[in-house]
Amino acid sequence: MVDEDNVQGKVRVEVVSGYIWRFAMKENASIMFRGIRSWGKDGKDEMFLHFLNLCGPIVLGPMKCPLPTYFLEGKPEYNHISSTLIRNLCAEGKREGREPDLSALVPNAAARRVASAYSKTDKNL
Repeated sequence: MVDEDNVQGKVRVEVVSGYIWRFAMKENASIMFRGIRSWGKDGKDEMFLHFLNLCGPIVLGPMKCPLPTYFLEGKPEYNHISSTLIRNLCAEGKREGREPDLSALVPNAAARRVASAYSKTDKNL
């Protein structure tokens, strides 16, 4: 688990539509980290996205070298948590006019921000 005090002001989480490499280059990022549940659950899809992130800057421009990407694998006890699960809980909460209960899935300090991020990007919420 990341200690919030140690990353305050150093790490930013963004919800992005479109090519992540374009956003990262626009923000002058020098490296990308991608969180995955496990290689068994997410590996095939993540490798395809990684391929797109490698080829995109070369093929679609701005003709820059691809950003190095590191994958952070989650703890096995959290493998059941997916973006789909979070999205569904947020949609259910919105339909019922309440905050979604994400307490068992994300740190309490981040729950409201996670719900807010999903409500901005998901047209079904």
